[in-house]
Amino acid sequence: MSAEQQQQNPEQLISPRERSLLEELVEIKELSRQLIAQLGRQNEAMAQQQKELNQARRSMIELKEENSHLREVLQTWRTRMDNVISQLRSPD
Repeated sequence: MSAEQQQQNPEQLISPRERSLLEELVEIKELSRQLIAQLGRQNEAMAQQQKELNQARRSMIELKEENSHLREVLQTWRTRMDNVISQLRSPD
């Protein structure tokens, strides 16, 4: 076979086993691309969930601070009410 014929049809130069291996490599390449795409989508979903989780944490912190403040206000009012009640009970 001349060099010109070898260049025109390189597939004839590989054995059936080599052809099978090449087909497997092509399949592996496609599966790898699919896996990369799937991992990319999962990564985006996880990033969105992390964003939502961070937002929920900030909201929880704000609610805890508000709760603490309201407890202080309630305690202040209880103290004032107790003082008023004790003043009303005591004779002048």
